[in-house]
Amino acid sequence: MEEMARDYINYARQLSSNGCFNKSFDLYIMAFEKNPESKNLYEQEFQTVLLRFNDVLAAAGKVEDIFTNFGRAIKTFPDNIYLLNEIGKYLFKFGYYEESWCHFQKALKADSGFVNAEKNINSVKNLLVERWHYRMLNCKVRNESYRRAIHETIRPIKDSVIDIGTGTGLLALYAHECKPMVITACDASEVMTSIAKHVAQDLGIMDMVIINKMSTSMDYKDIGGKRSVLITEMFDAGLFGEHVLQTLTHGWEYLLNAAGRVMPSKAEFFVAGANCERLNLKFQLGEAAKILLNIPMLNIHILAYDETYDCEDVHFFRDLKYLTAPQSLIKVDFNDYDDIQDKLHRSEPFIVDLNVIEDGEINTMVGWFNLYLTENITITTNPMSRARSNAWQQAVFFDFLPTPMKKNETYTAQFLMNTGKLTMMADCNKTVERISQEALRFLNDTELMKMITGCIGMACVYLGQIIEIDKTTIADLCPFPLFGMQMLKRGAQSLLCYAKTYEDEVFINKVFIANDLDMAKVTILVGEEWTQDSFKDEKFHAIICNIFELCGEIDLKQKEVAHQLKNSHLVSGGLFMPFNITLIGQLVDSHWLDINNRVYDENTHKYKISEYMNKYQVSQNFCIDISNLDYNPITDVVSLGEYTTDLGSEVINVPVVNDGEANAILCWYKIELMEHLGEISTNRSNAYIDCMAFLAYPKVAMKRGNIANVLRCVDPDGSFKLMIDVDTP
Repeated sequence: MEEMARDYINYARQLSSNGCFNKSFDLYIMAFEKNPESKNLYEQEFQTVLLRFNDVLAAAGKVEDIFTNFGRAIKTFPDNIYLLNEIGKYLFKFGYYEESWCHFQKALKADSGFVNAEKNINSVKNLLVERWHYRMLNCKVRNESYRRAIHETIRPIKDSVIDIGTGTGLLALYAHECKPMVITACDASEVMTSIAKHVAQDLGIMDMVIINKMSTSMDYKDIGGKRSVLITEMFDAGLFGEHVLQTLTHGWEYLLNAAGRVMPSKAEFFVAGANCERLNLKFQLGEAAKILLNIPMLNIHILAYDETYDCEDVHFFRDLKYLTAPQSLIKVDFNDYDDIQDKLHRSEPFIVDLNVIEDGEINTMVGWFNLYLTENITITTNPMSRARSNAWQQAVFFDFLPTPMKKNETYTAQFLMNTGKLTMMADCNKTVERISQEALRFLNDTELMKMITGCIGMACVYLGQIIEIDKTTIADLCPFPLFGMQMLKRGAQSLLCYAKTYEDEVFINKVFIANDLDMAKVTILVGEEWTQDSFKDEKFHAIICNIFELCGEIDLKQKEVAHQLKNSHLVSGGLFMPFNITLIGQLVDSHWLDINNRVYDENTHKYKISEYMNKYQVSQNFCIDISNLDYNPITDVVSLGEYTTDLGSEVINVPVVNDGEANAILCWYKIELMEHLGEISTNRSNAYIDCMAFLAYPKVAMKRGNIANVLRCVDPDGSFKLMIDVDTP
């Protein structure tokens, strides 16, 4: 039996090397059946064949065959956490989210340090319940205002109510307190309507109908008659971005009776011109970068696709200065059907004249709104108001050109209603060019640009010891090839570089031509061309790579490519950058992180929503600007390991410097491009990548002078997570 099993394995290997994965897979199974003891020897290579076979099936759309294979594999290896994780990934890919969660959870239960399984669970949770639900449910200003307004609006016994976009059903619960004739609540999310139903059932409320449908797919027959009151809160930072005008149009036509009322009754959107260099550098290429690239006259904006504004908590930006007085841009009466239609279908721009109150350059336009729930109750998101609701952020319009202004001048801004969403009109007399967010943020990181340009001289000295500079070959796989560009200026023979988008490729060409560089020396990989097979047998004397995603996470695909380049494509004695990457962290207590990840029932008028919503809390947050984060430090900033070495799982002792309860480990990096040339931290304003937070719940009580234990868990592919040891004294 043992010899026969070995023959099966050898034949399976031959078949897989020729791409016959289906037969190879069957032979492995047969070998394991003949000789079960061989499973431990060949488990890893069997798993590789299975995954490659399933990739072929996925490309052919044979979903059932994929899960049949996984079933056979799990029967053979019931405790293989990697197979459980892979099954979950395929289930997720094909839309079976709850099922994928179960498989990820099984893998994590078998090994609590399995990083990929936990990250995958977080992805499922983020998809099923968007994070903004948490800050909204925890906003007392929003909740209490809506509750008072609902009580003021609904007439007991007389009114019938529909709540559109009900979410967890909180507003419908407030309406139920008023004892209307009937309440119907609807939401497009299956998860949210399920939560709303569970909350209502726990309260013994049986007369509230909750429907998992978009309101625009229903008419009065679907809800048992037209309603007298429509409640909604379908608003984003730009007021109209959740298609509230289209929703209310349908509501008036198909769901409300002739004497119906909408609550909120009205809304008003305001704008103000401001100057904020930190915000500006998120959306437009800064002057320092343009001078460095020798393109001072070009206007380079972010490639934003269909996004017309960004959402930010602008009160966190300490360098923001308002240069104009606020001005009302649009006011809409939700109880006037004709007014809604006028705003929704208007082809002419909304024009606002802003009075400039201080000399300066307007490089940011901030927008916010008032919701007039009733005549007596208003909610505002005005960032200058202490009474604002923090359930919403502010809209930051970025797709326009900065304008220098003098005090007492008038700045005229124009906006269009584009498919129900506000868009700021750009100056048609000025040309705007686009690059990806990755390239723009990379180039606007002035400290990183100084470090790269500052290492060019030393790089030439280093390389000059092994080859003449005009013979050097360079690979620069950063979001923009600044190092490669500078080396070409020094006479390098060739450059291979990377462009994330076609627009980035056009931009690289334009910049290189502006610097009189010979494009015949340049090869640009575009989009998905950057793979391990892209480099063939090429050798490079200097290689610089970026292995980070903008959110602050390690890009495992780019990390693997960088590893392959260093080991297989760098000439002996060549230069590889970065030289070192150090993981940095700090234990903190952050209320902001808490309320954006957990619901507290005291914020929802004691309705017990937390039991169901907190099932979807995640263990990691990305895209964090620590300079904008409100937190109390529990420990000093410490090194948590060097990522460029074999970073493994480890317990790290961290001294506690302040009494408190830690609920997160803030995490970022220090990057050393070349040895002995200094480090740069990513924990800075306008750094090209953000920071992360690994979250802890329940909070861990800590006392000054004690030692906190941080568990660093690392998978074989290099992905990692950090956890606070719950046994920390």
